[in-house]
Amino acid sequence: MNSDDFLDCYNKIDLYLKSSEDYESYESFAGKIKKSKNPVVRNYKDELISFGELRNAIVHNPKIGIEAIAEPHTTIVFRIKELYEKISNPKKVIPEFQFEVLGAKEGDYINNILIKMREKSFSQFPVFDIEGKVAELINTNTISRWLSNNLEDSGTIVIDNIKVKDLMNEIEFKSNYKFISRNTSIYEAYNLFTEQIRVKNTNLDVLFITNSGKQSEKLIGLITIEDIASIIKP
Repeated sequence: MNSDDFLDCYNKIDLYLKSSEDYESYESFAGKIKKSKNPVVRNYKDELISFGELRNAIVHNPKIGIEAIAEPHTTIVFRIKELYEKISNPKKVIPEFQFEVLGAKEGDYINNILIKMREKSFSQFPVFDIEGKVAELINTNTISRWLSNNLEDSGTIVIDNIKVKDLMNEIEFKSNYKFISRNTSIYEAYNLFTEQIRVKNTNLDVLFITNSGKQSEKLIGLITIEDIASIIKP
């Protein structure tokens, strides 16, 4: 029956919360959900609390014969199983956002990187120092500010012999990026974006992904808020 399947998955979520976070033995399911630091649980908090209320309706009401009075629909059973999978085995940022990250060195001419941006349809790129580490991030807003500040009286712009480092003074928010490891869940990554908006009231430009989240390591991917918001379901 659906109620049995629902209760089985509910108990798995409850047990997972007990084993993965520090709660008092008397803490209710709703209490665990509200206090949880798990980014997936926090993302689906209201839905999980509703499932807790449904569980109470099933368990604390007498059955009619062998059937529960509150018998969940099949879609509800499917959903709680889906949430259990998200909580216990959340999708990681790799391989979801793994790709070759195109960037430029400070001494590179901007002509080539502008051509790459047009060909690959990307709006920002990391700037690497002489050791190959990320030194900054340049985006289309940076380029637009540089262009507007270098218009000649005739309305033309000369970009010959202009290097990437010449654009760096036009970066609006310096070092507006973070590094995360390949094992970061997509929900943890999403929370980094929303937390910056909440605390600083500004958008984080990008999350750079390396093997263990160190700036000194090779980039294996990157994420923007637009990228990740599209795959985080409400």
